[in-house]
Amino acid sequence: MIIAGDCLIVTENHNYEGELIPYDNTRICKDVEISDFVWIGTRVLILPGTKIGEGAIIQGGAVVHGEIPPYAIVGGNPAKVFKYRDIEHFKRLKKEQKFYIK
Repeated sequence: MIIAGDCLIVTENHNYEGELIPYDNTRICKDVEISDFVWIGTRVLILPGTKIGEGAIIQGGAVVHGEIPPYAIVGGNPAKVFKYRDIEHFKRLKKEQKFYIK
């Protein structure tokens, strides 16, 4: 996984449906799952409960929530899939263990 600078991965949120407004002291925690070979651009915000599939690319500045499919290229707020990697090419490189190591 490659993560650029100024990214935020958030795993908890406030309870806005409790007994106080705007929210109470309860924290709602949800794991974030990031699969292998994911590339996350600069200043990405990943929200609680997000799952990012293998080989996905997250465009810089994206706000990500929900499930990102494997090999998807996403961007925007909220992040939307706008393209997919060449899956056969990706799998060939993976099989040949051609990995970028920083």
